Amino acid sequence: MKRLVFRNGIVVAILLVFGFAWQGCGDLLEVENPNNLIEGDLTNPAAASAMANGLEASVTRAQGQILKIYATASDELTWVGSRDAFQQLDFGNTTNPFNEFTDGAFPFVAEARWLADNFVGRLEAFEAEGSLTEPENLVRTYLYKAVIYTTIADMFDDFAFSDRTEASPPVGSDNMSSLYDAAIDALNKGMALTSDGELSAQLMSMRARVKYSKALWGKLNPVGNVNTSDPLVNDAGALADAEAALALMTPDWRFQLDADAGAGLANDTGGWVNSRLEMVFSDVYVQRTADGTKVDSVAFVDMIDGVVHPFLGSYIPSWVADRDYPDMTITSAREMHLIIAEAALASGGDFTSAINALRGLDGLTEYSGQVDAQDLLIESRQANLFIQGRRLADMYRFGLTSPNWIPESDAVRTPGSFLPITAIEIRANPFLN
Repeated sequence: MKRLVFRNGIVVAILLVFGFAWQGCGDLLEVENPNNLIEGDLTNPAAASAMANGLEASVTRAQGQILKIYATASDELTWVGSRDAFQQLDFGNTTNPFNEFTDGAFPFVAEARWLADNFVGRLEAFEAEGSLTEPENLVRTYLYKAVIYTTIADMFDDFAFSDRTEASPPVGSDNMSSLYDAAIDALNKGMALTSDGELSAQLMSMRARVKYSKALWGKLNPVGNVNTSDPLVNDAGALADAEAALALMTPDWRFQLDADAGAGLANDTGGWVNSRLEMVFSDVYVQRTADGTKVDSVAFVDMIDGVVHPFLGSYIPSWVADRDYPDMTITSAREMHLIIAEAALASGGDFTSAINALRGLDGLTEYSGQVDAQDLLIESRQANLFIQGRRLADMYRFGLTSPNWIPESDAVRTPGSFLPITAIEIRANPFLN
């Protein structure tokens, strides 16, 4: 007997994403209510643009949902509200499948993953039959597939790729790095189809990030056996891609998923921080207001110049001002500089020039040995990759702790612990119960 795996309903999600995407698809979607589309409409090549836009919307929602979980478990956000499940994440307890907020975010991530595979398959079929008039739509679906696959590999210890009413066994914690391979494959296919400069920068920088993340995954796994004695990543593929990506970018380029108030596409992390006041940026980064629930000023100081770090000094106030709709950075020129700098530090190369290329973006004093090089790398990643889903992995590999982690927490007792397959999937999936 078939069992419904995702209670939020991916079939419904296919229809709902078109509320965001419908304008790009011409006559097919010129209907009174675009949410009236049925799945059969997706067999029409004219729906390609809508599928690419819909997948982008789904991946954006998923990012906003899961970032609040990940960032609260790190030292980026701290719990100040009334919901005990967020307190448990703040304490460093990441692996509870019944945590209501981790469980609530899981279906959004699962939906985005399913839509990515489904829409990529549909658009590949259009391409094969010669009916895909705008290959850019397939390229974009490859890109968003890579984003959601990498997010899952970065943030989860295991996952199940169930297909609506068809359950699938878990990937397995030892096999999660294969998701990076799937992301790289999608990016390679996308790069072969486009000569567009902006898309090429997005694809190349994403591939650099994926290769870097796969190498980092190897230092964090198996769970509980983090390689803190050799934490630096020096991956030749990631380095080559980062250098190639920078050649395609303006100096402070960013690839972002845009929250959009007009489309009703919120960043759930922004909502819980800026509107609900359940979490706030931690004291590591900000001075809070007297009631402790909001940002009064940025307090993160550059370790060489002794001034508020210019990037966070502008980024945090902007993020707060955007309320429920702060955009989410997926890759950036800053991250490419960091990948290059870390590879140089690990190999005995020219770390000084690499890190100064980054510091120059903010007009900071050039590094010339004033502080420990690895400490500067850690701080530079902490500032320039803020709220981008990187910090918890860095804390584990560099042996750092959040002031809010408790001794008996997952993060302390089993370093390298990330998020689990959650209750909504466990209860519905016979391979898990």
